[in-house]
Amino acid sequence: MEDVRLGASRRLAARLRLLRVGGVRQRLVRPTDSPQAFVAGRQSLRVLLAGSGPVSGWGVGSHDLALPGALARAIAATTGRGVVVDVVTHETAGVRRVAGMVRDAGAGRYDLVILSATVADTVRMAEPRRWGAHVAELLREVRGSGAGLVAWLGAQPIRSLPPFDDDFRDFVRQHAVRLNRVAEQACADTGVIFLPLPESPKPEGGRHRSPADYLFWARWITDELAPALIGHPVEAAHHTSTAEDRVAAIDRLRLGEHTQDARLEGLVGTAQRTLGAEIAMFTVLDDRAEWPLAMVGASPREIPIEQSACLHTLQSPDGMVVPDAEHDARFAASELVTGPAHLRFYAGYPVEAPDGTRIGAMCVFGRTARQPAESDSDLDVLRELALLAQRELYRFDPTTP
Repeated sequence: MEDVRLGASRRLAARLRLLRVGGVRQRLVRPTDSPQAFVAGRQSLRVLLAGSGPVSGWGVGSHDLALPGALARAIAATTGRGVVVDVVTHETAGVRRVAGMVRDAGAGRYDLVILSATVADTVRMAEPRRWGAHVAELLREVRGSGAGLVAWLGAQPIRSLPPFDDDFRDFVRQHAVRLNRVAEQACADTGVIFLPLPESPKPEGGRHRSPADYLFWARWITDELAPALIGHPVEAAHHTSTAEDRVAAIDRLRLGEHTQDARLEGLVGTAQRTLGAEIAMFTVLDDRAEWPLAMVGASPREIPIEQSACLHTLQSPDGMVVPDAEHDARFAASELVTGPAHLRFYAGYPVEAPDGTRIGAMCVFGRTARQPAESDSDLDVLRELALLAQRELYRFDPTTP
């Protein structure tokens, strides 16, 4: 492994350049919306993007237009499955900071984890040997967490970065090549996929980055990962949550204090109208009861946990439909079925808190049984609305910037 020691004058020049680049980048647009993008679909793959560089979304104002959204669309088109992409990023995150970010995100709950820190550490002129040791340590930790696939993004050609488009670029480019070489070896040693990110198309209209750049990268990444992604099994363990986890997540979001949220009520109203149901709810489940955070139609304000259909939804891999509750052993004796409400039909799709804990469901109830053949289309609608509700929960998360 190559060990390159930089002279004091070059280190000082690099530090000064870092300050200049930082000043330039502070004026650039970056995403400010919820750090999640998705394409609704069955057997969804969960993806974590963590780090800096292309992950930060320089030049666009939404994660849907940046790498998370582009990657969700590219993977969905390639695999024919749903995709949910979470992003944790900081514009200057190097490998050490990324390690903490990934640890906090819970890498083990993802089918694919993509890490990016090479550009940030290139600008810092990280010493290759020590840097490579930190990269290898991080990769071993993520692989040992239970994550499905793990990939490391190499630095794109530095000449493609506008702040480096001058005489200084050759010096920085050479260091990026060194770090890429070190990262590639660390990936080989730990069984991780190394992705040497190519130069994106020339920015449009002088922009630092455009949606076209992120789409280019997303397609390239997906093509490289396609053999591993196609047919990748859904890990049931990634979707479990305990009552204690739910209570902690609900308390952290302080959901008991939120009522009449217009955005959530709008999503619930769409579910009720689209599926022609008497009742639609976004329910939350703690360790004792199920209660609606948003609701349309007359229904109990609280349902004992032992009678909760949504509890079964939380335990299902991809949502649940009960065409006729009177003929379902799980619910036939429930007071909601035998009592005055006389509910017969149910469909629900789980909703997760920002930390990945399944805390509730987007669901509909009806007093008329339905044909099982309608189940797939009902779930398609609820899946889309549940993921939209899931993104809204980031507004309640005190840790979200």
